[in-house]
Amino acid sequence: MFGFFKKEKKNTELLSKFDGRQVKYVTKRVELPDGSVNYDIVGKSGRIAVIDEQIRVICGEKDVFNCAVNDSKYYLLMSGDGVTVEGNNTITGEYDVITAYYSYYRK
Repeated sequence: MFGFFKKEKKNTELLSKFDGRQVKYVTKRVELPDGSVNYDIVGKSGRIAVIDEQIRVICGEKDVFNCAVNDSKYYLLMSGDGVTVEGNNTITGEYDVITAYYSYYRK
C-alpha cells in the first residue's frame, strides 16, 4: 500500500519534553454514571519518566500509571505546565486518562 495504514512512529521529541519532569500532582479522568466527568487527584509530588519504552508516573513511592509508549496517546497541555497521557494502565488493568501537572521550573 501507499502508507495509508502504516503504524505511526512514536514522537520522540514530545516524549523528551516530559521525560524526567517533576510532577506537582496527578489527576485521573473519571466518568460518572450520570454522564458527567470528574477529575480526581490520585497523587502528589512525583515524577514522570519514559523507561524501557514505558511511560511511568510515580507519586511518592507509589506507581500511579504505567503504559507502553506505542500503546498510549500523550498530549502537552496548551498552558505548557503538564501532559495528558491515556492508555491501558498496567497497574489498574483499565484504560485510564491521567493528567500530570509539572512542578514550576525556570526556563
